[in-house]
Amino acid sequence: MTVQVVTDSTSDLPPALARELGIQVVPLQVHFGGETYRDGVDIQPAEFFQKLRGSPVLPTTSQPSAGDFLETYRKITATGADILSIHISSKLSGTHNSAMLAKQELGGRIEVLDSQQASFALGLIAVAAARAARAGASLEEATRVARQAMPRTYFFGLVDTLEYLQKGGRIGKAQALLGGLLKVKPILTIREGEAHDLARVRTRAKAIDRMVEIVASLRPVVELAVVHSSPEDEVAALTDRVKQFSPGKVVQRTMFGPVIGTYIGPGGLGVVLQVAEK
Repeated sequence: MTVQVVTDSTSDLPPALARELGIQVVPLQVHFGGETYRDGVDIQPAEFFQKLRGSPVLPTTSQPSAGDFLETYRKITATGADILSIHISSKLSGTHNSAMLAKQELGGRIEVLDSQQASFALGLIAVAAARAARAGASLEEATRVARQAMPRTYFFGLVDTLEYLQKGGRIGKAQALLGGLLKVKPILTIREGEAHDLARVRTRAKAIDRMVEIVASLRPVVELAVVHSSPEDEVAALTDRVKQFSPGKVVQRTMFGPVIGTYIGPGGLGVVLQVAEK
């Protein structure tokens, strides 16, 4: 029995990688006033950030419906495959709940996991499961691979402003940074499914230096990526600095997608990594 991995568009998976591994991506939606776009389908990251910069109002987002997942699941089960569906933290979105409702309605061999992560950290967990599935893993084995990858997968990032996280209601445990009392550049991480501030430094350059130090401290690294909504030269420079920590591996680069970008805003820069099993 084959296993099909499903995730959602907050995984910020590069489309070529999703196609290569056969990962099905269910899109969330982003709303600009009266216009609604499916994340990664009707609007791509570069177009989204251009639109965001020129928009007088902040966009909003919405999760896929249970019906959206049912449609995807039914197509997969019709081929005879089992389903492993891995999604953004349930503390950040109702997407996981929609997937659970679809599973309950359809029944069958479907596993739905709350990754406790977002962006390409979620993406790397889905990638680990999909690689196991392509190597012949059963649903139970692929699920175990995903669960084991979760505590080994990290997101560290910085934003130009906390405005987008605050107005979008996703600031989580970094709430104490609000109010402009601290003139710092916080380094954010996702822990137990919520945004936390990990470190506070005075400048963006020092924040990037600190992220590099954090990656160095977590070796050995088996997967490494730079995620961003920032200028190309800054992305290239960070990629060049961190590639030494994952020798022989390509450092993937991907933009924050429209839904995650709604909360990160322009100027976001982060590192996502997966460390080796102990």
